[in-house]
Amino acid sequence: MSGILVGLLCAASWAIGSVMMRDLARKLDPFTLNAPRTAAGGVTMLAITLLTGRQVGYAAITWPQLAFMLGSMALGGGVGDTLYVISFQRIGVSRAFPISSVYPAITVLLGVAFLSESLTGKLIAGLVLVVLGVVLISYRSRRQQLAEEGAVAGVAAALGAALCWAGAMILVAPGIEGHDAIMVASIRVTALSAALWGVVAARKTGALLWRLSWREWVIIVLGGVIGWGVGSVLFVQAVELLGPSRAAIITSTSPLFALPLSLIFLKERPTWLVPIGTVLAVVGIILVT
Repeated sequence: MSGILVGLLCAASWAIGSVMMRDLARKLDPFTLNAPRTAAGGVTMLAITLLTGRQVGYAAITWPQLAFMLGSMALGGGVGDTLYVISFQRIGVSRAFPISSVYPAITVLLGVAFLSESLTGKLIAGLVLVVLGVVLISYRSRRQQLAEEGAVAGVAAALGAALCWAGAMILVAPGIEGHDAIMVASIRVTALSAALWGVVAARKTGALLWRLSWREWVIIVLGGVIGWGVGSVLFVQAVELLGPSRAAIITSTSPLFALPLSLIFLKERPTWLVPIGTVLAVVGIILVT
């Protein structure tokens, strides 16, 4: 049960970070926004690692494990997230999100194929209910009308994002085995931040950050610590405790937590599909446990 709790807390931290970034996402592109966010999360985890003596664990990391750690972050947080942004720019969030939400199903298949994970009837049923519930919770009735060429490219990008996220879930498992979650997060998130800052420098968009108010900077830092710092630690622990397949299913429930936050802080109104999706997701979580 502790693994399920950790996975749900991970999903909640991602939801909090996402809701906090909604307004800023309209001002900054994903690379420019996530560069300081990942820096805040990575530096925080690095500081905790050094202050608590966890840095001794760095010496125990083998080169293959380091490759798995960094490769999973680059594939999921780099390529996957970029493809997802491209997909919702082409076909809208209302279509991109449900398509990319199939990543837990892909993770389950990859886990069975490469990590010899067991495939049970309850796991399959829980997977279907959670994915369906998340899709219903996230559904938006207003769809963008786009040309067929753009729609095809958008769908392909959404499926590519799902494949990258699933691949990242599988890759991270052998890389983190036997290592402290905070120490692992200090490596993975800091490395991603360095890569994102490189993209920002290449695209020359860093000047946009200087135009932000102090309040917006506080939001970026707090959101980064919660979403990329705490969230990354909980993600690593969830994979360790549950395995990639179950961790993918449980952590995909972020919209379940984003919904009440959006109601309270963003004054959004849910559709009638939300309670149905919530019930399905909860039942799916119960089956997965």
